[in-house]
Amino acid sequence: MLPEKLILLNAVVRKSKASNIIAKLLNAGFFHPYDASSIPGMDENIRLWQSATAEKWKNIEKRFNFIVSETKFSFSTRSTPISFVEAETFLSTIEETLNPLLEEKHRIQQEISHLQDFLEKKPVYMPFISDSFTFIHTEIGEIKAGILSILENMLETIPHLLIPGAENNGYLIVGVVVLKKDISIFERIKKEVGWSPAPSDILISDTTVEQYREQITTKKTELEKNTAMINQFIEKNRDTLEKISTSLEIYQKISIAGKHTASTETTIIISGWIPENQKQSAIEIIRKTDPLSYCRCVVAEKTGIPLEQIPVKLKNNRFFKPFELIVKTYGLPVYGMLDPTAFVAFSFLLMFGAMFGDIGHGAIFVLLGLLMLWKSGPGIKQAGHLATYAGISSMIFGFLYGSFFGIEFHPFWINPMENISSIFRTCIIFGGLILSAGIIFNIANRILNRDTTGFLFDKAGLFSGLIFWSGAGIAALYFSKAESVFIKIFAAVFALCIFAIFSRRVFESLRHKEGILVGFIEGGLEIFEIMLGYVANTVSFIRIAAFALNHFGFFMTIFAISDMLKRAQMNWLSWVSIIFGNILVIGLEGLVVMIQSLRLNYYEFFSRFFVAGKTAYQPLVLKSFSEKIEEYLT
Repeated sequence: MLPEKLILLNAVVRKSKASNIIAKLLNAGFFHPYDASSIPGMDENIRLWQSATAEKWKNIEKRFNFIVSETKFSFSTRSTPISFVEAETFLSTIEETLNPLLEEKHRIQQEISHLQDFLEKKPVYMPFISDSFTFIHTEIGEIKAGILSILENMLETIPHLLIPGAENNGYLIVGVVVLKKDISIFERIKKEVGWSPAPSDILISDTTVEQYREQITTKKTELEKNTAMINQFIEKNRDTLEKISTSLEIYQKISIAGKHTASTETTIIISGWIPENQKQSAIEIIRKTDPLSYCRCVVAEKTGIPLEQIPVKLKNNRFFKPFELIVKTYGLPVYGMLDPTAFVAFSFLLMFGAMFGDIGHGAIFVLLGLLMLWKSGPGIKQAGHLATYAGISSMIFGFLYGSFFGIEFHPFWINPMENISSIFRTCIIFGGLILSAGIIFNIANRILNRDTTGFLFDKAGLFSGLIFWSGAGIAALYFSKAESVFIKIFAAVFALCIFAIFSRRVFESLRHKEGILVGFIEGGLEIFEIMLGYVANTVSFIRIAAFALNHFGFFMTIFAISDMLKRAQMNWLSWVSIIFGNILVIGLEGLVVMIQSLRLNYYEFFSRFFVAGKTAYQPLVLKSFSEKIEEYLT
């Protein structure tokens, strides 16, 4: 239940070997870089180092990423890395042919976009849009749609050409051609028909809509040919591009790791966290690459680095792994403290199943979980596992309660609605066990941290825990009306623990010269807070029983509505109400129960012992590698 043991690897290597060693450590897949300049006791003159080899690849990376984004190039395999000179040469050769094709592609795309934008504005077709003629005058305006014939009759007195266009809000766009010698007559006619200039937001074009569409079709054909040429060229150079990609990954990862190293005039200091069981492998990698290197491994607790800053690697098997999602949502446990994942797995499933016990509804959750596992990323798969496990728990409790999609049958354990007192009592006992587990986790963490004061006097420490356990024992014996000597023993333990906590608080007040009255007040308040907290936290678990009853109560209402509809001769609507009711229960109640299961774990269990760390153990992994990597790092 403890996170995996980590050690801090510190190595001093020659500068000429540094990049090679970093590449090999990253390829091993277990090296989590640590800022070497911040190691406790490090000389102030030590400075961060950045590999010049990695720096010069930034331009290559920028150009390569441009090609990838423009061509949607995807990598099928990992290839052999190549040197910077080779990458530069190959990339320049590729760009010489590819860049003109990409420029042509952008030009065509812009032309298509311009034509489409123009069409969206619904241009009005007119075969002329200019008035720069010697003998004729052209003009475009608008008149009321109903007087086109009047305008036509009035223009018959002079030579003219009348071209009606599109209608716009009750007005008709028209174009008129007349001789320049007849402009005065045309001006008079314009006044009589209420002519006005065409609105500025109306687009006039001497090209028809059909012609624009033909142009777009032609441009799209050109674009398809251009794209085909680009794709063909990329496929032809796929092997070269994959080699550049592999080399870039090496230099990118080395650059990231290099930012955590430190340097002197001739050496590089490499520092990073590794699992304890990988110590020998890491040392062999370093010493084989640089026989003159110096390595020193320090266990995490002895590095002088605060525990909360040490990365945490949770260590759970395949079954418990998905429940790390619940723990990580609350926070990572600080390094060296107990990992509650395994316990949370059982408590979460028991809570969820007890509150949502139904075979049919559980089966829906299982199917949903399997669907999430089928095609999804790692994060969704963890949630898929959780949904599947929660569904199985719900199905088990469905058998125990005797419920299948709300239809009751003889239970294997109890029917919650018929055994309300029993299920409430069971939930109280379960709550006591969860609180006890929180106390035990806290005591164990205090022991691991060598915190004697916290071990004894913390609000979830030994004395506080004995108050809870002895108080629970007294209450259990009292309500069972059993005559037992254990009541006196529990009472004595209860009183002694209260006295111990109270006395310490008074002593602390005297030691800090706060006065005995302050000590009495603080001691009394602390005792009151501890006892009230345990009572409230224990009673909080009654919500498990309440939600189990609520689940059955929902279906009593749903089936009552269904029976009413049946008596009203609406059988089909009766079935609809049952189906809709089940969907509502699965969606709404399932979500609420999931939240309540998390809440009880977080606030009643985690809050007693959990101290969060700051960093997850995330090794920087270099997948692309070659035994001849020295050739590509120069």
